[in-house]
Amino acid sequence: MRHKPRYVLEYWCLRAVAILVGLLPYRCALALGWGLAAIGFCLVRFRVKIAKRRIREIFGPLPDARVRRIAWLSWRNFVFSAMELLRIPAMRPGWLDRVVEEQGIGKITEHLRSGRGAIIATVHMGSWEMAAMACLNYKIPLFSIAARQKNSLVDDYMNRLRAQTGFETVLREANVAKGIIRRIRAGKVLAILPDVRSRTEALSIRFLGGTANIAAGMGVIARQTGVPVFPCVITRKGWARHLYRVFDPVFPDDTLDKQSDALCITQSVFDVFDHCIRAEPEQWFWFNKRWLFDPLKP
Repeated sequence: MRHKPRYVLEYWCLRAVAILVGLLPYRCALALGWGLAAIGFCLVRFRVKIAKRRIREIFGPLPDARVRRIAWLSWRNFVFSAMELLRIPAMRPGWLDRVVEEQGIGKITEHLRSGRGAIIATVHMGSWEMAAMACLNYKIPLFSIAARQKNSLVDDYMNRLRAQTGFETVLREANVAKGIIRRIRAGKVLAILPDVRSRTEALSIRFLGGTANIAAGMGVIARQTGVPVFPCVITRKGWARHLYRVFDPVFPDDTLDKQSDALCITQSVFDVFDHCIRAEPEQWFWFNKRWLFDPLKP
C-alpha cells in the first residue's frame, strides 16, 4: 500500500521524536515537550484565539492574563501527554507508582471481582494517556474504540504503543457494537472520552452552563450490559506528578425506559466532569476540534 509523501514524512518525524523522548529522563522529555508547546502556542499560535474565546464563553469576562494562563497550561498539558505516550517503551516497573497518586481505583477493582465488566468515562483533562496507564497498572483489562485516522502509518504506530501496555484498541467499523458488548460481558472495561460533540443529533446534556450534544452510546451500552459507569478524572500536579480520581459509579436504572436511562447516566457523569473542570479549568483541553457547544451542521 502506497502512502502520501506527507504521511510518510509525518510518520518518520514522529518516530525520530519518539526515539529521542525514550532516551531522555522523564523530566527532560517533558522539557522538550515544553519547548514544542511554546512554539505552537506563542509562535504558530495554533488555535489559541479559539481556545481563549471558548474560555470566555464559559467563565465570562476574566482578566486577559488569567485566560492566557488557562489556555497555555491546557495546551502544554496536551503536549506533555503526547510525550508520555511516546515514552511508553521506556517505562519501567514501579515507575507509575511513583508519579501517579490514585484515589478510589479500588472501586473498579472491587466491582471487577464479580466477573462483570464496566465502563470508565474520563474527560480530556490532565494526561488522559496516563489515566489509561494507571488503570492498566492495576491490571484492569481496558479496551477502547477508535476511528481510523487519515495517516494510517501514524495511527497504527500509536495503537502499537498503547498495545504494549495491554490496552486494546478496537476500530470503529461495522458491527463494532457487538464486539463492545461481548468484551464487557466477558469482564473487560470500556474506556471512553465522551466530552466531544456528537456529529449527529443526540442527547442534550447540561454542561458548563450550556447544552452539549453528546452521543448516547455510553449510556446505551451501560443499560444494555447492566454495568456501571465510573466517572474518572486525572489532573497534572506540577510537571511530573498526577492525581487520578475515581468517583462513585453510576448504575443503570431498570425503572426507567431505555432512552431516559441513557440520558440520566450521561447527565450524572457530566455533572462530575462539570465540577472538576470548574475547579481546575487549566486542566481541560480547550483546543478540541469537536467543541461540545458548536451547532450541528445542517
